[in-house]
Amino acid sequence: MLKRLTFFIFVFSFLFLSGLPVSVAQGKITLQEPPAVTKLMEDFVQFGKTNENVKAWRIQIITTDDRREMEAARSQFISLYPYVNVDWKHIVPYYQVRVGAYDNKTKLMPFLLELKKIFPAATPVYDQISKRTLVLK
Repeated sequence: MLKRLTFFIFVFSFLFLSGLPVSVAQGKITLQEPPAVTKLMEDFVQFGKTNENVKAWRIQIITTDDRREMEAARSQFISLYPYVNVDWKHIVPYYQVRVGAYDNKTKLMPFLLELKKIFPAATPVYDQISKRTLVLK
């Protein structure tokens, strides 16, 4: 996704800086964009709408092969932090509880240090996260 975004930015910048017709009248700037740029932007917007998930950071508080242990850790976390997003995965044979949603690792570090007091095995993980989860946090 990052490669595609970089490509769109490069093409847009190239077309913008390559002498497009621009007119200035009464302090208003009018840019006549070529159809290729319009199509490129429409494709970029459509790509963003069709891809629901993005790569982002979460904190994994437990990994265990015991479902009851996973559920206990999940319940304990929810009782301590009811406002934080919690999700669990079953990747055979392990159960994983992942919490939070952060666009970069630096933002999760203060919360990770707090969680390590209760969940010593807490670790940052790079995960596929719904865009809505990342925005709503």
